[in-house]
Amino acid sequence: MSAEVFKPAAESVEPARIRLLHALNEYWTQLAQENPVTAGAMAFRPAREAAELRRLIRGAGGGLPAEAIARMWRSLCGDALVARGLTAVFVAGGDAAQSLEGARSYFGFAPAITPVIEIREALERAEKTVGVLACLPWPEHAGAGQWWPMLNENRFKELAIVAGSPAVSGVGPRMAIVGKLTPEASGEDDMLATAHDDTHSAERWLAEAGIPGDVVARARSLILIRFNEFIAPDDRRLEFARKAGLDGLRIVGVRPRP
Repeated sequence: MSAEVFKPAAESVEPARIRLLHALNEYWTQLAQENPVTAGAMAFRPAREAAELRRLIRGAGGGLPAEAIARMWRSLCGDALVARGLTAVFVAGGDAAQSLEGARSYFGFAPAITPVIEIREALERAEKTVGVLACLPWPEHAGAGQWWPMLNENRFKELAIVAGSPAVSGVGPRMAIVGKLTPEASGEDDMLATAHDDTHSAERWLAEAGIPGDVVARARSLILIRFNEFIAPDDRRLEFARKAGLDGLRIVGVRPRP
C-alpha cells in the first residue's frame, strides 16, 4: 500500500483541531466544576444537559448530524458526571443487551455501568448509595415487568425518574434514569405521575383541574399518568385533582424531550 495513504492532514487543518481541543477542555472543566459534589448528594443536572444539547443541535445548522452531536455531548457529560460524584449506574430489566446499549448511549464509557438481574436491586442501590443511579426500561411499556409501581413504596419515595434515553428521538432503546434527585424543567418536558383511580375517572378529573393528562399504564387501581408539560410537585392544580378524587396523586418523574 502506498505511503500516500498515511500522509498527515494539511497544515491548515491543525489550528482548527487545536481550537476544538481547547474548546472541549474548557467546556469539560466547566461541566466538571460547575456543580461540585456535596455531602450526601451527587451533582447531576440532567435538565440543564438536555437543554444545552438542544441548543447545540440547533446551533449546528444541520451541518453535523444530530445523532453525532448527541453522542459527543452525552459522552462529555458522562465524563463530567463521574468527576462530580457518579460512582455507578445499575442497569436492569428488558433485553439485557439493549438495556446496556441504552445506558451507554446516555452515560458514555466513563461511568461504571453494571447489569443486575432484578429491577428492585437496581432501585435499592440508587436509594441506598450516594452517587448511584439506576437505568431501567421506560415505564410506559405496559405488560410483564412493570416496575413503576415500586416508586410508590415508602422505601423508594425519594427516588424519581430524572431523565430518559435516547437523547435524540428514535435513536436506541427507551430507558429511564432513576435517582434520589428532584425533577427539574428543561424547557421541553413530559412528566410522569402516579395515583389511585378506582373509578377510571382520572383523565376527566385532571382536565377539570386544568392539567390534562393521559393514563399510559395501570396496575390494578394504581395508574401511571403522562403530562405534556413540566409540573412542579407543589403545583396547586395537583391538589385540586386530589380533592376531585385522585387519591395519592404525586409526580414521579420527568423526561426532557429529545
